[in-house]
Amino acid sequence: MRTTKVMSIAAAALVAGSSAACASGRATATRETEAMAPGTAQVTIDGDELPLTRAVNCAPPEKYMTTITIGDDTAGATVLVSNAGKLTVEIVRIRNLKGFTGDYDRGLGNGDATVALSDNSYRISGTAFGYATKSPEPTTESFAIKVSC
Repeated sequence: MRTTKVMSIAAAALVAGSSAACASGRATATRETEAMAPGTAQVTIDGDELPLTRAVNCAPPEKYMTTITIGDDTAGATVLVSNAGKLTVEIVRIRNLKGFTGDYDRGLGNGDATVALSDNSYRISGTAFGYATKSPEPTTESFAIKVSC
């Protein structure tokens, strides 16, 4: 009887421990999934990561152009990605993010930008020319945008 009781307690502890281990693994995976769930974006300006936002709209490709909007008219970003042939960043407009307002425009050659697409997630990075609240002089800031459409 005593052996059965000890075995039952040991089995219960083993089940509880393995359940906790599995649960913590699921929580980590969920956090990673939630971090880039569809309709979310993570923007970094000049090395400073901004809070994750859910104010994201990925318009379906119109002809050969995908439009991604993040935030709103007062603070956010708009990105145009060409789908004609090789993926190319055409325009990135940044509005008042971390005090920076500026843009990258492939046609003007003001800066550089790259794009990578994996499933429905874009990774866009480069430099934009504009103005920052920290200085009245024109400046160039680096940016990185991860967005899941």
